[in-house]
Amino acid sequence: MQRLRGVPIQRKLRFVILATCTVALCMASCALFALQYFFFQRDYRRELESVARIIENLSGPVIALGSPESISDFLNALDAKPHITGAFVLLADGTTAASFGRLDEELMKRPPATDGFHTVRGELVYVHPILDDRQRLGTLYLLSDYRQRSTKLHGLYGSILFAVLASSFFVAVVVSSRLERLICGPIQALADTARRIAKGGDYSLRATKEADDEVGEFTDTFNGMLAQIQSRDRELQSAQQQLMDASRQAGMAEVATGVLHNVGNVLNSVNVSATLLAEKLGTTRAENLVRAAQLLRQQNGTLAEFLTEDVKGRLLPSYLADASDELARERQDALAEIMLLNKNIEHIKDIVAMQQNYARVSGLIETLPLEALIEDAVRMNVGAFERHRITLVRDYAAVPPAAVDKHKVLQILVNLIRNAKYALDEGTIEEKKLTVRLRQKDSRTLAIEIIDNGVGIPAENLTRIFSHGFTTRKEGHGFGLHSAALAAQQMGGSLTAHSPGPGLGAVFTLELLIAPQPGGAPSSAVSAAAT
Repeated sequence: MQRLRGVPIQRKLRFVILATCTVALCMASCALFALQYFFFQRDYRRELESVARIIENLSGPVIALGSPESISDFLNALDAKPHITGAFVLLADGTTAASFGRLDEELMKRPPATDGFHTVRGELVYVHPILDDRQRLGTLYLLSDYRQRSTKLHGLYGSILFAVLASSFFVAVVVSSRLERLICGPIQALADTARRIAKGGDYSLRATKEADDEVGEFTDTFNGMLAQIQSRDRELQSAQQQLMDASRQAGMAEVATGVLHNVGNVLNSVNVSATLLAEKLGTTRAENLVRAAQLLRQQNGTLAEFLTEDVKGRLLPSYLADASDELARERQDALAEIMLLNKNIEHIKDIVAMQQNYARVSGLIETLPLEALIEDAVRMNVGAFERHRITLVRDYAAVPPAAVDKHKVLQILVNLIRNAKYALDEGTIEEKKLTVRLRQKDSRTLAIEIIDNGVGIPAENLTRIFSHGFTTRKEGHGFGLHSAALAAQQMGGSLTAHSPGPGLGAVFTLELLIAPQPGGAPSSAVSAAAT
């Protein structure tokens, strides 16, 4: 029965029908064979008994009259019975009165002592007394080829049984092949519908009800289940879309938070430069030069005498020289601060432009170098690394470009780097270290690894951290890693986590597909580390 489990139901049904018919026919044929064999044995023995009585009736008077030689004529008449191969008559004194046919010498020397049927060396021997007025005059022995007749009968019955089984089997195959459609047709239709749904994911399909029997009831139940699944699939898709929208908003919020942190750091530098400029402008000696110029204008016509004879006039040239030098130095310092201020403002513009670029482009698969995306994600968290005294290690291998949605990749990387920062903050190790590694896993896949030596992940949480709603942080929302894993799957990649245990850090691996290379296979990766 184990072998039938993988057989189609149509063949199973045919096998059941044929096996049932075969068993029933065999049992009926065996019963008929046994009945016929019983009648054959009964009639065969009755015929021998009838022949023996006829010979007894004919031989009795002859033996009583003292003419036993006449019995031979009676025995020769047995030639009309082909199944009787031999016969002989023993008189009461033990002499053989007459014989017929093929006789066994050993049987004639030691004949059976009792009346009735005996089997001697495979032959059936019937012993019958010859009586006259209840006086036993002799004994008749009839030898029959019962075994040969029985063998022929068995062969005949076997041939009939085989012919009946063969013809019945053929008829059963023809009839069952047509009638089984009544049962297998609706079931096959159900199976075809289930296969189409499983292959295409279209839960709007329905199976056709062909009868009002149990299969029809099952079809109604199946269609009802499809309706429920279709409804739940719509709800799931809606919830999934809402989750992805929320995840995207959360990702954009995290990106924006990183942008604001970096902009805030640059604004601090801008504020310092502006303050220094304001202080230097407030303490400039330009007003003294204005007073010196007014003093010179007042000495119009007597300037030579004022410069040579007046005490103030003699000091004025050296003062103007010193003031000029000081103004030149102030100008150089102001220009340096203005250049720094301009550089910081350009930095702010670059950060905002990068955030706007990622915010605009989403859902488009592009061929991009991953190193640039990683650097963008790192720059959005550089300020946090400095504040929390985290050492950043870059380990980038020379790898081919990847086919990715850069917005989703940036969202994933910002989330992973931010989680690593939190893990380092919660850890007790003094030397906080975050490693970002880029390598080629195989001919089709690139891997980005975010490695930290923070608090680590317990083994029981490794299978749960990507579940929706699961978080170990009080302020966590529980769908950051879940949405990141979904985004990785949508790009044909994956997101996995590994940790030796609590306090031993963790490794998050983002695997992405290598972009198709029309010119040949991607080049091999060559490791190059930089801190």
